[in-house]
Amino acid sequence: MQAKYKNILIAILGILFMLSLMAIYFLVKKDNEELKTIQGVVIIADKEYVMLEVSGEDYLIKNIKGNYNVGDEVKFTYKEKDLNTKEEPKSIKISDEELIKVKEEEREEDNNSNGNLDNSNSTSNNTTGSGENTPSTNQNNNTGANTGVSNNTSTSNNNSNTSTSGNSSANNSNPSSGNNITSGINSGSADTEVVNYFNSYKTSIDSSNPTSIGSTLKSGFVTVVDFLFYNGTIKGYRFNDLTSTAKLKVLAMALYFDNKIEKYFPGYKETISNTASKIYTNVKSKVVNAYLNITTSICSSNAELCGDAKEGFGKLKKNFGLTWDLIKDIAGDGLANLKSWYEIWRET
Repeated sequence: MQAKYKNILIAILGILFMLSLMAIYFLVKKDNEELKTIQGVVIIADKEYVMLEVSGEDYLIKNIKGNYNVGDEVKFTYKEKDLNTKEEPKSIKISDEELIKVKEEEREEDNNSNGNLDNSNSTSNNTTGSGENTPSTNQNNNTGANTGVSNNTSTSNNNSNTSTSGNSSANNSNPSSGNNITSGINSGSADTEVVNYFNSYKTSIDSSNPTSIGSTLKSGFVTVVDFLFYNGTIKGYRFNDLTSTAKLKVLAMALYFDNKIEKYFPGYKETISNTASKIYTNVKSKVVNAYLNITTSICSSNAELCGDAKEGFGKLKKNFGLTWDLIKDIAGDGLANLKSWYEIWRET
C-alpha cells in the first residue's frame, strides 16, 4: 500500500515537473516574441543597411526599408529573438522603423536652399524690371569667367605642390595619397629593396633568442616607424615610392614588429617618445588606419587586388585581435571613412 502511494506521488511530481518546463518554455517564447525598441543616431548609411550608435554601442540593421543619412536619429522595433549579440557589431532584424529626427545640417541646407530660391526669384524680378541692370549683369558674368580661369590655375599649382609634397613626406592621414596602384618608374626596385629589408628584420627577430632579442628588435623599430610615418628612408627609398601592394606588405609586418615590442618591452615606446619629437606609442592605430585607407583606394579601382588586400586585412584582424571598437576609435570623427572601413571589415 505504501509503495502504491509512493508511485502516485512520484507520478504527480513528474507531472508537475513537466508542467513547470512547459510554463518556462512558453514564458521564454513569449519574451522572445515581445517587441522591443532601440533608438540612436545613424553612423553608417547605405541603401541596404544602417549602423546605429546607441549609448556607445553599435548595432547593424540589415533589413531597412527607408532611406537614412548619417546623423539621422531613428527608432527601430524588433523582437528579442532577432537580436544577434554574437556578431561584431551586434545585428538586429527589425519589424518596424521610424525616423525621429533629421540631421540638423540637412535642415539648414534645406532652409538655405529655399532662401536662395526666394532670393533668386527676387533678383530675377528686379533685373527684368530695370534695363540699367543689364550691363552690370554682363560684367559680372565676365568676371565670373575670369575667376574660373584663375581658380583653375590656382588648382593646378596646388595639385603640383601636393604631388611634390606627397613624394617627400609619408606623415599624412592617407599614406597612399598621390600614388598609383601600379608601380612607378623606380617602384620595382623600391619594392624589392624595402620589402627585403623588412623581411630580413623579421627573420633576425624570429631567430633571436630571448636574451639577445632586445638589441635586435629595438635597432630596427625606430627605422621602420620613421620610414612609414616620419619621412624616413630605407635603402634610399621613402614609403611613397612603393606600390600599394608593397605598402600593405610592409604595414602588415610593421604591426608584427609593434606587437613584438609590446610583448617584450612594454614601456619602450613611451621612453623613446619622451626623448624625441616623434610619437611612437600609437603605431598600431596609424598602421591600421593606413592599411584601411590604402585598401579602400585599391578597391575603388582594382577588383583583383582588392580581394588580396581584404584577405590580408582578415589575417591582421585574426592574428592581432583587431576589433570593430578599435576600428571605430581609429576613425574618430571621420565618419566618412567608417562606411568604407566597415565594408572591408565585414568581408574579412
